[in-house]
Amino acid sequence: MKINSLHNLLLLAVIVTEVITVSGHTKEGRCGEGHCGVGGGLIVREERGRYKREVGPHIDKKYRRLEHSIMVQADIRSRYASTLVTSEVENTEEVAREVFFNVILPETAFISRFAMEIDGVYYIAEVKEKAEAWKQYKDAVEKGSAAGHVGVEARHSNRFRVSVNTGANSLVRFYLLYEELLARRGGLYQYLVNINPHQKLSHFSLGVSITEQRNITHITVPELRRHDMEQNADGSLEDADISMSPTDPGKVTVNYNPNVKKLQQKLKSGKHPLQFVLEYEVDRSQSGGEVQLMEGYFVHFIAPENLPPMPKHVVFVLDTSGSMRHRKMQQTIAAMVTILGEMRSKDYITIISFATNVTVWEIGESAIVQATSDNVENAVRHVEQLEAAGETNINGALIKALTILTHVKQKGVLDGVQPMVFFLTDGHPTVGVTDTIEILNNVRNANKVIQTPIFSLAFGRKTDFKMLRLLSVQNLGFARKIYTASDASLQLEGLYKEVSSPILSNVSFDYLNSSIVTQSLTDTAFHTFYQGGEMVVAGMVDASAVKPLIEYEITAHQAVGDYKVDGHMTEFIPSLVSETVDTYIDMLPNVNFTQDVNFMERLWAYLSVKNLLNKVERGELYSCQQPERVIRGVEGEEEVSWEPIMCNNLERALYLSLRYHFVTPLTSLVVVKPDSTENGDIKEADMFNRKIKMMGRGGDVRAEAILVLAGIVLIIAGNN
Repeated sequence: MKINSLHNLLLLAVIVTEVITVSGHTKEGRCGEGHCGVGGGLIVREERGRYKREVGPHIDKKYRRLEHSIMVQADIRSRYASTLVTSEVENTEEVAREVFFNVILPETAFISRFAMEIDGVYYIAEVKEKAEAWKQYKDAVEKGSAAGHVGVEARHSNRFRVSVNTGANSLVRFYLLYEELLARRGGLYQYLVNINPHQKLSHFSLGVSITEQRNITHITVPELRRHDMEQNADGSLEDADISMSPTDPGKVTVNYNPNVKKLQQKLKSGKHPLQFVLEYEVDRSQSGGEVQLMEGYFVHFIAPENLPPMPKHVVFVLDTSGSMRHRKMQQTIAAMVTILGEMRSKDYITIISFATNVTVWEIGESAIVQATSDNVENAVRHVEQLEAAGETNINGALIKALTILTHVKQKGVLDGVQPMVFFLTDGHPTVGVTDTIEILNNVRNANKVIQTPIFSLAFGRKTDFKMLRLLSVQNLGFARKIYTASDASLQLEGLYKEVSSPILSNVSFDYLNSSIVTQSLTDTAFHTFYQGGEMVVAGMVDASAVKPLIEYEITAHQAVGDYKVDGHMTEFIPSLVSETVDTYIDMLPNVNFTQDVNFMERLWAYLSVKNLLNKVERGELYSCQQPERVIRGVEGEEEVSWEPIMCNNLERALYLSLRYHFVTPLTSLVVVKPDSTENGDIKEADMFNRKIKMMGRGGDVRAEAILVLAGIVLIIAGNN
């Protein structure tokens, strides 16, 4: 592979597990922020799967760290947050230097735009289908162009890292835009920004603008924290200014302009990022929630309040293998003591511990124990005596838990009680069934009838989080990471509290008016709603409807019987709020990334992609039968519909990812230094106005799309 001199411009893009580096050499040599390779050697390192190679000489020479000026701008509209991170680095040295741009994203965010400005010239990323992105990257390398590739291996990946070789006395700016829908937890929306500890700062500023259609009833910015700590900060963040609008109680601006030296000292005090956290809540006086409509797209938010919690049967499945010994075991026991103490008398407990063997705690030969005060005391004594030793039998423990719940359902002894599995482990399966695909299949088959949510907690770095996330997604729950820090017990308790109060089950949203495009709706069925959360449905309305009125009916079961709410309300978003992303976040001059797509449409697209990928992970490849959708022209000739109807969930997720420039497991970002203006055209990624080759009925999912979800595909294939 021959690589020509690149005028000191080199882009390396890395996200978590997928890494490609192509390094050019110049007369000055190859220089990084802490070292400089000298001599005419070529250094190439490629990592994809298990393939790695390094060639060429490499001599280290120390240089001072370059300073970064970082500005974060965020705009939150109806819980949909767009965040622009701008980093400016000036190389004041007399030699070329390698400059790094490193951002840790929220786990639910999609990167949507990335660009570099090098000595006044902009290099703008394009979103490509993954297979196409790899081809373009390789072609660019062969031509000797500077190229970088960004891909997301798994959806829980959250690190973006890029580097560029800069000439002496040059200036580089990086621009990264990412988007997310804020989740409501514990009755609050939380917006989070990670501040990287590995950069030397010359300046840092953060500004957040919030616009909600309902009154903002609570807002706070607690002290900076580490990781995902559930610490209860009593005070507010120094240097953070909160300004409520004097005329609109739904508008707030927050600015954080810290003393850089003090911030740098805080960053140095630990190896993990500091987190800026903003929490807020809106008025909830209307039982039917909040329906907002804008330019053909709507969103429906609802978070029922003041309902009694349903009784629950919690099956705790706790890893007591040898790797859990000492601190992890102590923290797990401490958390369990607190959690057991918070169980209600109408709740039921089952405790399963597993190592090489699986052990079920029983009282009077029963594994299903009501949470009376005496039984809770006995449970606490049992937990306090747990000891860590042996291997890790994940399959045996989970199957045992689901077998107990299946017997409960068959006997009908806990009618109206909500079952759930609270599964904690710190490692990989090492005994019994150890193949992760087989474990996932076994659990899914065992859970088919009872449909019990499984909440997985990955304790520490060595856990197979990818498997645990799939396990939970396929079984109506979620997976979270527990960091091995001093507050691990608080983290465990906080995650349990999220699901400790189920208040609705079998929730169904029905939209009764014909103006709604049915196939456009995101998920309208929710297995369980937990107190403090929020359910969100988004969709499209018929463009021909002059005054669309969204009628809805929500039905569910609650602790005291049936639950039903209906209504017909729509809040039209004012035109001032319906500005596009480009108009309220200035990313680059004279560049329109969104093509005048408003935030409501992007919210719908974001939620749609998330829902579709979750369906694929659950093994649901199709949402419908592929219709023959044809529009007749004036003279009877067939015309292609303005948007293809896609029943294949993977195809539709890819289509929407490309249409809205989201970096997802199916797409990649490519930055190429163009040898012509055509190569730098971001519109090439826009498939909305192209003909898309769709699969026929019964066709297989395209191989290149499925490869990015290889583990999921094996599960799907194994069940066919």
